Amino acid sequence: MKYPSLITVSLTTLLLLGASTSFACSSMGPNTHVGTITSIDSKAQTFTIQDVETNKPITFNADNKIMLELAGINNNQVIVGYAEVDGKLIASNVK
Repeated sequence: MKYPSLITVSLTTLLLLGASTSFACSSMGPNTHVGTITSIDSKAQTFTIQDVETNKPITFNADNKIMLELAGINNNQVIVGYAEVDGKLIASNVK
């Protein structure tokens, strides 16, 4: 008799945790993505994150200041503010 309630509690917890991460980007507001850094290309001045909401890679262009901030932090979750210019995503800030 205790097993159904344990299963119910476990499934409910998993659903709630999944829901909280799946809406992470949209809850941050416009022009913001949340994700884990997967690569940094210093030559091209770009970095890529694995987006939390869509689970897809998103590549941003960045200036020297942001590229220096990102150096050495692969596999860390970041919040990226950006603007879209000529079809490119330009990072304006990274937290």
